[in-house]
Amino acid sequence: MRASVVIPCRNAERTVSDAVQSALGQTEPPVEVLVVDDASTDGSAAAARRAGARVIVNSRRRNAGGARNAGIAAAKGDAFAFLDADAIAPENWLELARRAFESDPEIVAVGGRIANGRPERWGELDWFLNHSEWIRAGRPGARANIPTMAIVYRRDAVEDTRFPETNSGEDTSFALAVAARGGKLWYEPGIVVTHRHERLTACTFREKQVACGRTIYRTRVRLDRPGRFLVKWPALLFLFPHLWLTVARMSRAGYAGRALALFPWLVAGEVHRIRGFFEARKESRERKGDVGSLTEKSA
Repeated sequence: MRASVVIPCRNAERTVSDAVQSALGQTEPPVEVLVVDDASTDGSAAAARRAGARVIVNSRRRNAGGARNAGIAAAKGDAFAFLDADAIAPENWLELARRAFESDPEIVAVGGRIANGRPERWGELDWFLNHSEWIRAGRPGARANIPTMAIVYRRDAVEDTRFPETNSGEDTSFALAVAARGGKLWYEPGIVVTHRHERLTACTFREKQVACGRTIYRTRVRLDRPGRFLVKWPALLFLFPHLWLTVARMSRAGYAGRALALFPWLVAGEVHRIRGFFEARKESRERKGDVGSLTEKSA
């Protein structure tokens, strides 16, 4: 497998060097490491060059999705390995991805576990940060969606697909578009990626969740599946028991106070995501579904 590592970057001067070095230090080295600087206002581009990456600079901000699209357009490899600028890939990342692809021709993407550098007692907090528990542990297998902080896609499976040029929900939308063509998104727990999250304020969190819901709905429209959503109305009956079980596990581990403080945020996250979904549906109906294309190649 000749992989091109693509690192979208926006004001990540403090972390991008570590991301680049982790990509260059693979047991099976990539054919190239591309950092797409999304009109940063700090020294991200210079830091990436010093670390050994080839740097592409967007003249205007295109958000995380647009930065990934620029990387796809410039990449030379037969696989696109996306790595966030605040993530560190394990040295066996590309090797394990290659083995998975060779084990099953239906696999089109491979991702792994997420470690966030927080004490283990905060493990359940990762659910709140949009990382389901199966991302932290479990057996290998096909999944409906894998986040893109460290994921490898086969080029022939995604070359004509593009990310929505947004900052939230673009990874899920891309995965939905790829999965709609057939093929498996594969979870490999042997890949353990360190991901250092930015701090979220309540306002930023709300905006991200609403934007995620909007992006996912617009993708569903493009795929001619507007009525389908990650959380359907019947599934809402399951939402609160699931959230409560998450809190209960933290309580049993001796963190009842943190669990009770976390519960409203868990609920709010899903409510805001669903709100964004239905807002986008309403706007789409009013504008007769003019939501933009996921499959057109960027200029």
